[in-house]
Amino acid sequence: MPRKPSNIVYSAHEKPPLGTLFALGIQHATLALLFLVYPLVAAEEAGLSFADTQVLITSCIIFMGIATIIECWPKAGAGMLLVQIPNTPHLPLAVQSLSAGGLPLYAAMSLVASVSQLSLTRFTNALRAVFPPEICGVAVTMLGIALAPPALRRVFGLAQESGGLVDTRYLMVSFITLFIIIALAIFSRGLLRLFAVAIGAGAGWLIASFAGIAPTPADTFAQLPYVDIPRIGFPGFAWSWALLPAAILTGFISAVDMISTVVSMQRMDDADWRRADMEQAGRAIRANTFADMGAALTGGFASASSSAAIGVAFATGATAWRIGIIAGGVILLAAFSPKLVGALTIIPTPVVGAILIYASAFLIVAGMDLILSRRLSDRRIFTVGLSVLAGLTVALLPEVVHSTPDWAQPILESPLSVSTAVAVLLNLFFRIGIRQEASLPVTLGDNAFQVTTEFLEQQGDLWGARRDVIAAAIPVVAEAVETLLDTETAAGALELRARFDENNFDVTLLYQGEAIEVPTLRPSPEDLLGDAKAVARFVGYMLSKRADKLVIGMEGERQALSLRFEH
Repeated sequence: MPRKPSNIVYSAHEKPPLGTLFALGIQHATLALLFLVYPLVAAEEAGLSFADTQVLITSCIIFMGIATIIECWPKAGAGMLLVQIPNTPHLPLAVQSLSAGGLPLYAAMSLVASVSQLSLTRFTNALRAVFPPEICGVAVTMLGIALAPPALRRVFGLAQESGGLVDTRYLMVSFITLFIIIALAIFSRGLLRLFAVAIGAGAGWLIASFAGIAPTPADTFAQLPYVDIPRIGFPGFAWSWALLPAAILTGFISAVDMISTVVSMQRMDDADWRRADMEQAGRAIRANTFADMGAALTGGFASASSSAAIGVAFATGATAWRIGIIAGGVILLAAFSPKLVGALTIIPTPVVGAILIYASAFLIVAGMDLILSRRLSDRRIFTVGLSVLAGLTVALLPEVVHSTPDWAQPILESPLSVSTAVAVLLNLFFRIGIRQEASLPVTLGDNAFQVTTEFLEQQGDLWGARRDVIAAAIPVVAEAVETLLDTETAAGALELRARFDENNFDVTLLYQGEAIEVPTLRPSPEDLLGDAKAVARFVGYMLSKRADKLVIGMEGERQALSLRFEH
């Protein structure tokens, strides 16, 4: 069992009291349902009818609930608190598919995306190298940037029928909604903070009604029952070869997004976290994929694990998977209320814009945090910078996209797709010429600490190792180098060799001389006043405690002292 961090009250495998369990579950479910604005945006952009929008939303709710239960159940999914929300990377694909061929075309393209997402689980170990944290960070950052245009259009009331004129009423409602959400999230405590989004949306809806910009429910809305059996069904399939590349890429991006979410939860729940458990990430992707297939076959919008739910889990200090089971059940029950689903389809446009702005800001900062979790060499700086610029290019210069062939436009219209694809390709390209092993000679006249620091920091930047791992390795390796040279255990010089493989950061000291002893019991402090061998024994004991693994052996005719730091 991982060691629980001090800020976590109920960790993944702990069982909160029943009342707390239900309260936290309902809270997560409420937040997840608010993010139904994503498929609503897609339906509005595509001009779907009220009936088709109802099917899209109802099926999405059902499989959000099912996916949440599967994800959180230890024997079925990842066994961690992964509450599902509508999948934001699906927005560009959904808008294009629904506009071109309605629910049948989106169902087919969503199924293709699910299959491509599932295919990546066959290579979970290789994904660690293909999708390092900075690449996941680019995807998450551009996910937030991709939400900005539809969000800002709704904030300023720049609908097509407005002729491009700013409606100050929309701006007022959006500003007040966003202000309430942010103020409660920052300055309040308890339930007010936890339900900041819900309270802000409710207040914004009320103000929009007074301002006369709340949408009028369709005639069919009044006829919807409060409780009824969900009406979903197979929408049929349509096909578009032009959208096929976008569907495949959407699946890959969804997998990257899932990996990022799982890594965030792992880091939050383990005080000693060092590296991603890709097997757990693979289980999470598989569970999400099967739910997405069900949604596609019933005309629904795809789902994915919620970054916002991670923020709520951090704020409450509760990451227990049982909370997710309750949340999934509550989400499922919501599908049995057509009136509730219908109400969600008529959320005022400026309120939707404010919530999207909130989500966009959260995702942009979360992506930057992932990017900066690794040491950045020139290669990685250009990988991140150029991929973000590529995404911004298609967002700011749509005429560039329109000048490309018809088959490429569905792919290039999405800043998220472009930036993620460019980041992956640049990451693979810039890996060319990088050796996984490097060495440096060190002599008695060198400053051991300075030489070790410069060498390990340089290699850490080049390999993109975690900052904390390099920082922890430097004093340990420097102490070993200094001891071997100063005590004349090494005959005047040694070779400092480092190796990195994404799982471990290994440093080996090769020298001519005697092997140092590593006692199993702690030597007495008086040994530091003894001869050189006694000092070496004391340092050997300390090295065995400060490194994750210490191995002493031979490499040819030289002694080899190997220090391992788990990455």
